[in-house]
Amino acid sequence: MASDADGTPLGSLALVLDTGPYVDIAVAPEKAEFRLLAVRSEARGRGVGEALVRECPSRARPAGKRRVVISGSSQMHTAHRLYGRLGLVRAPERDRDPFPGVTLHVFAREL
Repeated sequence: MASDADGTPLGSLALVLDTGPYVDIAVAPEKAEFRLLAVRSEARGRGVGEALVRECPSRARPAGKRRVVISGSSQMHTAHRLYGRLGLVRAPERDRDPFPGVTLHVFAREL
């Protein structure tokens, strides 16, 4: 979680380093997955999301992970640009449609 100086939450994400109920697309043991990236509307544009995403590889490497992955709705254009700037690349072969009318795009980065 990211917070400001007085402790007000600004954003969060979930980094999944192990198998279990929170794994969605990181099905191999060498992969870490981050998901549920959210930034408060008043904190957007301040680098909160970028700081949270940048932290993922530094936590995944010591856990023995060699790749980090994320999936996001095809409509999340701002997040997709952020992922690209941070070295995550599209993995369209992993895209999926979990519900009618919802397409999730997968991004990955080798560590």
